[in-house]
Amino acid sequence: MKVAVIAFDNFNALKAREIFISGGVEISTVQILSATDDIGFKRAYETFRDTADVLITLDGAAFDLKATVAEFSNTTLLENDNARKTLEERGFTDFSGASMPLDATFIPNENGAYQGFVLEDVDFTFIMLPAAEKEFFPACEKYVIPYLAAKVGIEKCVVFKCFGDKSDAEDLLNAVKEKFSFDFIVRDNLGDLTVSVFFKGENEAEYRFAVREIFTAIKDICYADYNVSLSETLFTLLRLGGKKIAVAESFTGGRVATEIIKNAGASAYLNESVVAYSNESKAERLKVPREELSEFGAVSAKVAYRMAAGLFKTGAPDVAVATTGLAGPDGDGTGTPVGRCFIAVGTKSGIHTYKFDFTGSREEITEKGVNAALFCAVKTIKNM
Repeated sequence: MKVAVIAFDNFNALKAREIFISGGVEISTVQILSATDDIGFKRAYETFRDTADVLITLDGAAFDLKATVAEFSNTTLLENDNARKTLEERGFTDFSGASMPLDATFIPNENGAYQGFVLEDVDFTFIMLPAAEKEFFPACEKYVIPYLAAKVGIEKCVVFKCFGDKSDAEDLLNAVKEKFSFDFIVRDNLGDLTVSVFFKGENEAEYRFAVREIFTAIKDICYADYNVSLSETLFTLLRLGGKKIAVAESFTGGRVATEIIKNAGASAYLNESVVAYSNESKAERLKVPREELSEFGAVSAKVAYRMAAGLFKTGAPDVAVATTGLAGPDGDGTGTPVGRCFIAVGTKSGIHTYKFDFTGSREEITEKGVNAALFCAVKTIKNM
């Protein structure tokens, strides 16, 4: 099933793709137009009418988009009774958002006045939705994605969140797929993987057994069995366990701590954050022995370990995380390859150091390091 999207001006296409894929629906094309480009919309509509199975449009246009669609569909634009009733129940007095083509099926907008709809033809489905993120995404998750998933025969969808190399995750899933009937998509966001698994017509017993087999295969790289971020997962574990975390960062420059404090209430669980970018800071603030900095270099397992250990010397966290690495784009003159990083995570009873070799731009390497640090912290807390 080929699904296309037309949106106007600013549209979070990446977020939309993630939400649809997690429900088993792949968006093949996104076209973003100016809000005043009525001619561009007409051309795009005609193109997708012939080339796509489903066209989803967000009404952020400056012209009357519903009336335009009704004209294209040779139907009349009328006020939908169910849409009006929904607006009345929620206290609205302006019912213009309830208008839609005569043969359309109403899609509720629970967070605004503009009501969406589905217009079915023999071989083409048109879906109109509000443009505001707080209205568009809930309508997609609750109504549109289940509707489209049913059209392609998906009866169950399971989402796992993992960290690592996309190809490695796909190899693990393909090994299980030899025993069971399912499809899957792996989306890679700088090492943070969203694994969506789709089942068609499975009986309940076989479905449950397949899910267990999949989890067994990916358990070493899996951090959640639902769609959630690394940051949220780490924070939830800290909160549930009543644990405090401290972070010492070199090449990630405070971004690990930034991810933690995105969560409301983080002050109760983040003990401290130290950005020890220079060797002097590592030595003075974190008590990394100067001779080890000289012998092993700042980007080394030994220094990562000492940085994490230093957090226990100067504070009272339950968990410590330290990052040191070379994000590039140039080398540091020591022969250390760009992308090499070491992450140390542990407790007072023991610290483990992980080595990674990331590829990409400076920004991509840094963000992969952040995700790696969050993942290692999650795995450590789960094993406490």
